[in-house]
Amino acid sequence: MKRTLRHYVKHSIKWVGRTRLVLGIISGLAFLYTWLVGKTGRFEVHGQEEFENMVAEHDGGIFVAWHGRALMLPFFWRNTRQMKALVSPHHDGRIIAGLLKKYHILSIDGSSDRQATTAAMDIIKELQQGTVVSLISDGPRGPNMRLHKSVIYFAQKTGKPIMGFTYSSEGAAMVKKSWDSMLLPKLFKRGIVYGTNPMFVPDNASEEEMEVLRQKFEDELNELTFKADERCGLPKVEPGDKVKTDRHAHHMRGKV
Repeated sequence: MKRTLRHYVKHSIKWVGRTRLVLGIISGLAFLYTWLVGKTGRFEVHGQEEFENMVAEHDGGIFVAWHGRALMLPFFWRNTRQMKALVSPHHDGRIIAGLLKKYHILSIDGSSDRQATTAAMDIIKELQQGTVVSLISDGPRGPNMRLHKSVIYFAQKTGKPIMGFTYSSEGAAMVKKSWDSMLLPKLFKRGIVYGTNPMFVPDNASEEEMEVLRQKFEDELNELTFKADERCGLPKVEPGDKVKTDRHAHHMRGKV
């Protein structure tokens, strides 16, 4: 098949955009952005003390956030005891991993079909060793603001508690065309961070009981997101069934 000059230019740009140097620059810019927003903004943070006490009492825990509301959270948890986050091995995930590393949060590679089982085993091992594990349950492809049952499974398997966090900020931009309605806060604005109540999953919970707990946690985290947006004067974002499309992706739909 005949290839045009435009085809080669397009793929060359895509290749350059995935090089370690370029991904590192993007990670650095993302870190600078979040740091400036956090330092210049006036954020009320609710639930941080409860989370720290929970982690200390139970020697670890599971930190949960939505994909569209995860960007600023590393800034507020940069001084938390050892934390590791499940990150996609894809190039987008490399950007996130670079950002997290600057906040002293290490990565667990996962979310792809070939690595799902390995990632699950790594998560369980880290939790059993007292690590705080961060999970973006509706990533990397959606649907947005939907909790996957794997979070409940990890809590049941390890006996570790789960706590979810979300945030909003006055005047923030919202990428409505993206599947996750990513929130992009501005500098020098008021904001608010909310945390759910800690949740424990009995080791003998049935599938039906686990589904009830999954739905309860999802509803609570969504209600706090609605509340945060209302307080910041932003429109309500509804949970959806939209999935990020990528014909080359090997990702599961946020399964682990």
